[in-house]
Amino acid sequence: MAPKVEVHEESSILQAVILTECDIDYGAAITHYNPKVLVPLANTPLLDYTLAWLERCGVDEVIVYCRTNTHTDKIKQHCKRFTSRREDCGIKVMVVVSEDCLNLGDAMRDLYSKSLLKDDFILLQGDLVATLDLQDIVAKHKENRLSDKSMIMTCVYVNKPTETTTTAAMEGEEERGKEVTATLVTAADTGKLLLHRRTRSKSSKISIPTELFQASSDLLTYPAAYDPSLAICSEVVPSLFSDNFDYGSRDSLLRGVIEQEELLGYSIRCQVVQDGYACRASTLQQYQRVSGEVMRREAYPMVCESSLTSHRIRYTYDPFTTTYWEPSAKFTKGNGGTSEVVVGAGTEVDAGVLLTASVVGDHCTLSDGVRANAAFIMNNVHIKSGCQLDHCYIGDDVVLEEGVVVSSGCVVGPGVRLGPHVTIPPGTQLVSRPPSSTHTPDHHHDFDETTRVKEADPSICGVKGKAFILLPEETNQDDDDDDDESSDDDGRSSGPDDGDSEDALMMMSDDEHSENEFRREVQESLMNGMSKKSAAENMVLEINASRHAYNVSMEDVLTTVTQGILRAGQKQDGGTEPTWPGINTALKCFVDVLRNYVRKGRDQLLVLNAIEKLMVDSPEFLPATQKILFNLNQTFEILEGEVILHWYKKGGAGTTAFTTIKTSIAQFIEWLEKDSEDEEDSEDEEDSDEESS
Repeated sequence: MAPKVEVHEESSILQAVILTECDIDYGAAITHYNPKVLVPLANTPLLDYTLAWLERCGVDEVIVYCRTNTHTDKIKQHCKRFTSRREDCGIKVMVVVSEDCLNLGDAMRDLYSKSLLKDDFILLQGDLVATLDLQDIVAKHKENRLSDKSMIMTCVYVNKPTETTTTAAMEGEEERGKEVTATLVTAADTGKLLLHRRTRSKSSKISIPTELFQASSDLLTYPAAYDPSLAICSEVVPSLFSDNFDYGSRDSLLRGVIEQEELLGYSIRCQVVQDGYACRASTLQQYQRVSGEVMRREAYPMVCESSLTSHRIRYTYDPFTTTYWEPSAKFTKGNGGTSEVVVGAGTEVDAGVLLTASVVGDHCTLSDGVRANAAFIMNNVHIKSGCQLDHCYIGDDVVLEEGVVVSSGCVVGPGVRLGPHVTIPPGTQLVSRPPSSTHTPDHHHDFDETTRVKEADPSICGVKGKAFILLPEETNQDDDDDDDESSDDDGRSSGPDDGDSEDALMMMSDDEHSENEFRREVQESLMNGMSKKSAAENMVLEINASRHAYNVSMEDVLTTVTQGILRAGQKQDGGTEPTWPGINTALKCFVDVLRNYVRKGRDQLLVLNAIEKLMVDSPEFLPATQKILFNLNQTFEILEGEVILHWYKKGGAGTTAFTTIKTSIAQFIEWLEKDSEDEEDSEDEEDSDEESS
């Protein structure tokens, strides 16, 4: 049992940690030139939304954590400009850089080693746009820690996704459901998190382990709570990451704490909020969704007309058309049905232009006949007459000649020139230059070594065009000659169902590989432990380390440990009686290891099922089955007689080996039934004596 957490009633400062290396980026065509957190959303960098919200909620100090790369200086300079406008009375922002940070776990371990986190802190991603009452959430967290000293974290979820009316938003809803929703089960009275499972299907059924009702008789379930990756953490959280190097994400920490609550002595609570706005612009689909919600003022007071950096009014706002424009822009509101639009400084929009659900940056020109729907146009972009843009991203300094059609899902990187009169296929990503063949410090625009590009032919980029096509990673292994033949396999033109099926197959393959590796490591640990007579505590630590490394469930752990102990005791091949002495030796050696994982009646059933399944693969153990069960019941007191009888009467795990097992253990079962009857008779006699007295 870990020592209880020391709770400080008052904290000198409230800290927040913003992770800029978000788990998902927008692709090399965008983030190669600009870090994700500095990509403008409604003409305001994403990071400013996060910083402004934290400042509004009374956070004193923010640690902006990033990995060393070509964007590090940009992030430092941006944070410096943000804080310079606040003098000494505003929020303090510190940029911390690491050379070898690969995930959240690495960031927490690094911050722990540098002793930068002093008390409770807020943990979030740099692509979060939120207006939640953070002060109230933090206050409840501190109050809960005072009453429950084992609590180390409060995870924040949103129960209802924001309602939307546009097609773009509805398309983003499916993307949100795939990525960042979770099935939650909590104790109704305390909010203690009992189950956290990522939502992977659209099924309306929820599987809840029965043992959760032993922890609390009144449970709350949330089938698909939106997860904005927001948590209030105690100072114990970084130390847990430091002690467990297999913890790489917040999910792995949640799983470890929930499953090992009795061992670690820690618990996690969650707050599922109903009011306020919180959504991550995690993918381009979500970026489009959040942009629309900000323009529709669903994230109030985060509104387009007010600068989040200087707090001055920068745009004129027309509430009837939901249109925003900078006073220096040449733009006439309500042009031909224009609505839900942001137009930046110095931009010229001709009267014949139709814009809907789109953002235009600074110093752009849009000529007559341009049609743009859900288009996100950055700075210094020039779009000539007759162009059509639909659900796309256009980077800085792009030039579109006359009649260019940019299809849905396209990303046009900075400096690209296209046209005239060409149609860009859906989902195409274009960049202005290929990877450099030389790698020197001056070449800041070299792509990653795994990134491939090919020069676009005139049919795509036009006779005046200058562009290169960024190839998907899955085509990297294909020959160039196959590029034209594999358009259905590049992840864009295939339907969503096909993509989901491929992902599921890949996931299944990875899971099977992890399980096999886990079984192998556990078997090796048990064999080594038996030869060296290792202490049970050390064996449990080794097994748990392997479990976290391969992300294995407790059910698989118990099955693997049970079968591994029996295999460790096997001295020779065949199904003869002489194998029992070795099995008995292994049981005596690892009884405390097995007992560590068997704590409830369901765990005993898992042990019995594991033994039965072992007989399917290794029938040589069948003659020893009765002795194994007898000793687990009578000698080691791990399996209760009632549980064995229940398992026996319901037909075991239903494998082909159960019929043979049923015959081999018949004598033991008869003895258990007689013993059970004798106990019932004894209880009846005692009740009769009490009544007569």
